[in-house]
Parts: sequence; C-alpha cells; structure tokens
Amino acid sequence: MATMLINHMLFLTSLLIVVFPVANAIPARDIDKLCKETTDVPFCLKYLGTDPRIPAARDLTDVLLIAITQSKMQVDDATTHIDRVRRKFNGPHGRRRIEVCKTNYGIASARFHTAWELGLQKSFWDVEKLARIGTNAVIDCENVWRRDGPIQTSPLTFYNMNVFKLSGIILLIFNKLVT
Repeated sequence: MATMLINHMLFLTSLLIVVFPVANAIPARDIDKLCKETTDVPFCLKYLGTDPRIPAARDLTDVLLIAITQSKMQVDDATTHIDRVRRKFNGPHGRRRIEVCKTNYGIASARFHTAWELGLQKSFWDVEKLARIGTNAVIDCENVWRRDGPIQTSPLTFYNMNVFKLSGIILLIFNKLVT
C-alpha cells in the first residue's frame, strides 16, 4: 500500500511539473497578437515567437523577461563582434568610434542585466527606465559613426537594430503590464 501511495505521489508530482507550466502557459496566439502590434512583425515572430522559452511563459511578465534576455544576448554578441572587428579600424576616427561602442555596449549589458533582475521582482517602471538607458547607449553606438569626422558604416548596425527593435517590444509589453 505504501509503495502504491509513493508511486502515485511521484506520478502526480511528475504530472504537475510537466503539465502545469504548459497548462498555464501564455497561448501562442497571444504572442502572435503581441507581435502584430510591433513595428516589425517578422522580427518579433523570429525572436519571440520561436524562442524555446516562450511555450513555458506563464504570462506577459515572463515574455518581458524573455525579451530582455534576447536584448542582453544581442548586446553580448555585439561585444564579441567588436573584439573581432576592432583591428580593421586603425584610423583615429575608427578607433575612437569602436571604443565608444565598446563602452556603450558595456553600459547596455549592465542595464539589461539589472532590468532582468528587476523584472523578476515585477518592478516594471525600473525595467522600463533601464531598458531605455541600455537602448540609448546602443543607439549612440550607431550614431557615433556619423559624428565628428567622415561618415563611416557601423560594423554593428545589425546588433544595434536588433536591440532597438527588441526595445520596442519591451516597451510594448511594459505598457500592457502597467495599464
């Protein structure tokens, strides 16, 4: 009898662990609907809609945390890219611009990390503020390539635009959470 009870409890616990997150997951149609409210639907569907963590997301707070994580991943990838391309920019303007981007991506990384931590605490206004600061640092990295000297093509435009678009998604989710 005791063995049957233990087996039954293990089965129910396993069932709860496996089924509970899925049963309470945010429906995929809600993610599609959210993405349709963004300025770049295919981008949103690519980065949020296909994220393997989305099926386990219970609510918009979890989706917000995933979007912040996606931003942090883009920032980290850009930082790695900076290290790879830095030697291609040996002129004074290129070196200065790469250093501005390296510094700004350091700021963005720290801000998105803290935003994620505050998102866990549901401190949404602080999340919004930090996501803006991180995004503005990335935007400045894009803009520095057009300031103070000859215009150059930024080697980080891909990452800069991804962070900018993810920021729009973060702000959209933020607005839904606070209104």
